[in-house]
Amino acid sequence: MTSDPSPSAASALQRKARVGAVVLVVRMIALQFIVLGGDVYLRRRLQPADFGLFAIVQFALAFFAYFGDAGLGGALIQKKEEPSQRELSSVWMLQVLLSLGVVVIIWCLAPLIVSFWPDMTKQGIWIFRALAIDLLLTGLRSVPMLLMERELQYRRLSVLDVILNMGFYLTAVLLAQQGFGVMSLVGAVLTQGVFGVIGAFAMRRWKPSLVLDRAALSPIIKFGIAYQAKNLIGFSFSAIAPVYGGRALGQAGLGFVNWAQTTAYFPLKLVGIMSRVTFPLYSRLQDDKAAFARSLERSLQVCVLGTLFFCGLGLALGPNLVRTIYTDKWLPGLPLFYVYVSGISIGFFAPFVSPALDAIGRPQILVRFSIAWTLATLVLVMLATPRWGAMGFVVGTCIPMIGGNLLLYYVVRKIFPDSRFFPRIRAAVVGGACVALVGRYALSSWAYGPVRFSAAVLALVALFCLVVAAIDRSLLKDAMQILPKRRQALGSASP
Repeated sequence: MTSDPSPSAASALQRKARVGAVVLVVRMIALQFIVLGGDVYLRRRLQPADFGLFAIVQFALAFFAYFGDAGLGGALIQKKEEPSQRELSSVWMLQVLLSLGVVVIIWCLAPLIVSFWPDMTKQGIWIFRALAIDLLLTGLRSVPMLLMERELQYRRLSVLDVILNMGFYLTAVLLAQQGFGVMSLVGAVLTQGVFGVIGAFAMRRWKPSLVLDRAALSPIIKFGIAYQAKNLIGFSFSAIAPVYGGRALGQAGLGFVNWAQTTAYFPLKLVGIMSRVTFPLYSRLQDDKAAFARSLERSLQVCVLGTLFFCGLGLALGPNLVRTIYTDKWLPGLPLFYVYVSGISIGFFAPFVSPALDAIGRPQILVRFSIAWTLATLVLVMLATPRWGAMGFVVGTCIPMIGGNLLLYYVVRKIFPDSRFFPRIRAAVVGGACVALVGRYALSSWAYGPVRFSAAVLALVALFCLVVAAIDRSLLKDAMQILPKRRQALGSASP
């Protein structure tokens, strides 16, 4: 067992992680210009049913992808010791073999799987098979990607993410212009996969050895199975929409649900960034309770600020968002969006705390919660959807998510008693409420069209910042403490 990190080492890790978070946030902002432009064009060009079909196929492939991963990447990131070449090569070889096996199974079972959804055409079979190839491409790039994450090389990861997203949306837009319909999304995924393999090995040079060491894999697989079990159960929650929703609501109905959920869950991109940064950080600091607690509090602060601002903005300017950006054909999904965006104001907590529980070797806590609210969700949506349609489906999804996250909050407080959560969130709660009220009653009737909508968003950003700063001045103090160290931290974060 390795010794506890020294205070200076822990501080250096925290600075490196903070810079990594800043880099990834900047990357996310840059990506949104690409993602928003591409997504808006595709939403305007394609039909809701096309996105419903794509969501169904993507779900089915994601389900099989869990069996081609086995949590090996998470296990290597969590290790305190540096993984050896033999361990890395064994993981890479096993991952490639598992992915290849899954691809073969999908090609054989595609007609049977697609027949589960009544309104899906035979085109879905070849979409399914074509997208299955991306599972193999993901397995090929797995080790260079996890090495960059373990080494906190977030600038390289950010560059790679920009390249992948540009490849996806440029391909999708070009194919959509040529009239390829939903196949535009398929071609974009495969292009992104090829770029991913080339880019990962170019940015993190690593040569696999042709070895499959069972002894080296045994402890990695043991942790990986528990880690992946939690992810698989969480995935089961998201599977309810394409599996049951796809059958009960049809492709068009699922398309509206998918749009509402995807748009409302936008803050989870920020939570995902923090999880990506903090999992390796928490794993290295798991024996230093004080440093661990400080890192957990700061991560919560960042996540809650971004999440609650967006939730307030969505509740305030929902119609303006749809009409200005997505066009009126998506307005039937607006009530669903309101429910989802209200739920995610609390529902972000589980993905936020997940890397902390993984880092201390207790992923089973979230496994139990995930099982409970997945079963509750399934029961509620099956009762509510036949009666109230898409709204019943969405409400049935959100009720267990909200209740489960509130209960999880109290459980996590006992697990991490050194962390003080409430002082970190109160300013964001008030700021988000102010954004929702002011935006709804003062700006929503005026903020139509790109210029006015943008001006309204900027005004609400300023309002949120002023309210938060007035309530919690420590935010400004923390920012001033970070700025002088930025140059030094950037140097330590360099590859």
